[in-house]
Amino acid sequence: MRLALLNAVVGGYFGTMGVAVAAFATEHGVPGAATPILAAAGVSGLLSGWLCGMRRAPAHRRLVVASAHLTATAVLLPLAPSAIWLGAAAVLTEAAVPPTLVALTVLTEQVVHPAVRAQAFTWNNSAGTAGSALAAFVAGHVADGLGASAAFVLAPAAGLALLVLAVAKRP
Repeated sequence: MRLALLNAVVGGYFGTMGVAVAAFATEHGVPGAATPILAAAGVSGLLSGWLCGMRRAPAHRRLVVASAHLTATAVLLPLAPSAIWLGAAAVLTEAAVPPTLVALTVLTEQVVHPAVRAQAFTWNNSAGTAGSALAAFVAGHVADGLGASAAFVLAPAAGLALLVLAVAKRP
């Protein structure tokens, strides 16, 4: 159950970013900047996932480190004064996502009986999707009412929730 909750929180980060980046770019008069920002963040995640695959550390430790990285760097997102700054902050933050997802997958493999592993992965993926949908909804309303920077506050909040859940007790 906790692994599904961790996946829901990661989904919350994803849902926040898509909506908040688009809102930020529009709010700052550069709506075309949203796509390159999200693309650069995606490339950052790709590279960090590749580098993560080359390292051998216990999955729980990787989860805690990646969660701390996500939390610390996501704090930069609401402070972004420009699209360039936001792009740099998004690249730094997104680098934490693939190692987090890999650690959650490995932990699921380690703690779930093989007979129900497919069901566990289904729950994890469904929870991530639900977290993304809920965060996109909330981020959209926050961005509409308070601005894009306020919507970005959901990203470090998701990181902090991830970190708290990761260190609270091993799955």
